[in-house]
Amino acid sequence: MASAPRAGRPVPTCDGSKRTPGLLSIIIVNLNTCELLQRCLESLQLSSYVAIEIVVVDNGSEDGSIAMVRKSFPNVKLIDLPKNIGFVGGNLEALPFTDGEFVCFLNSDTEIEADAMNCLVNYMQQNPQVGCCEPKLLWMKDPRRLDSIGDWLTWTGMLFHRGYLQKDQGLTQPFPIFAAKGACIVLRGSLLDEIGTFDDSYFAYFEETDLCWRIWLSGYEVHFVPDARVKHLLAGTSQKLNTGFVTFHAFKNRLQAMIKNFGPSHMVRIIPIHITICLGLTFLYLIRGDKEKARAILGALWWNAQNIRKTIAKRRHIQGTIRKISDEELMPFAMAPVGIRYFWSLYKEYDRV
Repeated sequence: MASAPRAGRPVPTCDGSKRTPGLLSIIIVNLNTCELLQRCLESLQLSSYVAIEIVVVDNGSEDGSIAMVRKSFPNVKLIDLPKNIGFVGGNLEALPFTDGEFVCFLNSDTEIEADAMNCLVNYMQQNPQVGCCEPKLLWMKDPRRLDSIGDWLTWTGMLFHRGYLQKDQGLTQPFPIFAAKGACIVLRGSLLDEIGTFDDSYFAYFEETDLCWRIWLSGYEVHFVPDARVKHLLAGTSQKLNTGFVTFHAFKNRLQAMIKNFGPSHMVRIIPIHITICLGLTFLYLIRGDKEKARAILGALWWNAQNIRKTIAKRRHIQGTIRKISDEELMPFAMAPVGIRYFWSLYKEYDRV
């Protein structure tokens, strides 16, 4: 993959005067993961970085999560919602209650090593061009293996997930990535104030890629920081959701992100390929008798057709106001050169959802 488009570009600046210097605001959205959430909060209590505020958003859990937080973690800000408004909705609900210079979106199915947050904040303080960073995410069931180390775009519109479940070997130096994984990401609060956070039409899935894409377009960078280590269970919450729900939101959000963020030439080249693949997958699922996934993909395409005017309005804002870097500069780095074999493995991965 090509190197990141850094040389010759000025470091952008954001006004962070309304935020508390050095404070790290951590947002955790929870839905019926009481035991996992407790372990996550316990790991944060051992953090070597002490300037932390924690906000837990509960999306209508019925497993005792709220009582556990109130009893065992009284210093945590708790937002008790009556129903599930999604990962995106929960994070957006919490943001007004945070005022840290840095904001961390953290999944409840994670455990944080003591020095992880210190490493991430220090790295961002030393690298002003970095708007977002991801730690080394390790598979909780086997910490010798990686969750992933960044995502990249491909010519199909599907993502390339680098390092997925591979052995953790030789990753000691930070490097730029196109998109971080939302299980644990740290961002500059002032940058979120400037370019926005998650798209509120995304219930869940692909929201962090969409945000990281905007970060790159704004002139900032996204980096992988291997000294910060976080264990992640993988699908600790999503495994409880039905496959049609997951498939619909993943396909809906991916297509919407491409319409919003691609420059004209890449949009007209890649989106037709992606839609063709979506229709091909629909056909494959139909002949295999998986009507739920087939309906979900068609529903995702139909949703984008129905909402195209709203998406185009968002595109105009991104392309006209946020974009500071051209696709000619960004895409040689952002696009991973992967072949058909990878996409066959990706299809089999979707098939297991």
